[in-house]
Amino acid sequence: MITIFPTFFPSFACKADKCRHTCCQKWEIDIDEDTAETYRHTPGPLGDELHAWITTGDEGSACFRLNHQGYCHFLNEKGLCRLILEMGPSSLCQICRDHPRFYKFTYDSQREEDVTLAGTGLACEETVEQLLAEEGEMVFAVKGEKGLLSFEDLLSRLSLSLPRRLLHVHPSFQKDQVHQVLQLLEETNPIDREWTESLSFMENHEEELSRKAGRLAENLPPHFLTNLYRYIFYRQLDECEAYDIEDAACYSSESVTFILLEYARTGNLIRSVTRWSEQVEYDTENVYILLDNIWTHLRSEGS
Repeated sequence: MITIFPTFFPSFACKADKCRHTCCQKWEIDIDEDTAETYRHTPGPLGDELHAWITTGDEGSACFRLNHQGYCHFLNEKGLCRLILEMGPSSLCQICRDHPRFYKFTYDSQREEDVTLAGTGLACEETVEQLLAEEGEMVFAVKGEKGLLSFEDLLSRLSLSLPRRLLHVHPSFQKDQVHQVLQLLEETNPIDREWTESLSFMENHEEELSRKAGRLAENLPPHFLTNLYRYIFYRQLDECEAYDIEDAACYSSESVTFILLEYARTGNLIRSVTRWSEQVEYDTENVYILLDNIWTHLRSEGS
């Protein structure tokens, strides 16, 4: 097993109270059994709170209940986790220790090795800020090996081949393309009412938002859109075993188009990326809804 990761991955650190949009909300936070057992035997007032705020989730495992505002009860008013403050980082359940890190698994057929693709999710604003801070095209490292891989090198290492025109993103704001992107996203499972309302607004203001998104795209840091496109692509490279690589490229390109439309709607680039990721990347079913529809659409075009 080898591990590949963007070079900025090892320097990732949670912003904690400096984050403008905490992770400790909306999600049903599952608690692994070992940690749940620790919580069950935690004494004192904190133990009483743990007992009161742990429930059983839809799949029968322990999880935290959210408060009436949709936040984890143990998030304090300063945006810090009380479990870390009172019991230390090792007290966290597995998902809280790992998030927003992800690990995808695929195969390097050239070396006949299993491969882990590691990174941090774009639902985290720190990840987006790391991408924005990249001064050139994103590169990747292989744990235990010298040298770095470009995105094209990485594809080659995984025995994947992509037409050169698809190595870069060229967001399209033509009316039919924008309409298609919004229609595809309308078929996903909405994370909340706000998502549905924002899609409706965008559909009613397609032309205005498209013009504005095109202007905004021209003023972004030189490599950001390409890096964003490739990072979205990178997270789905394991799906190239089931889908054609051009399906994944289309998924990534259309995701960038939507993010720019959302940026035009809100004026907040970082939140536009994290909002898209919350809706799509953190609901695997939504990823497959999009990939399935893209697969069907591309083949109907070619027939």
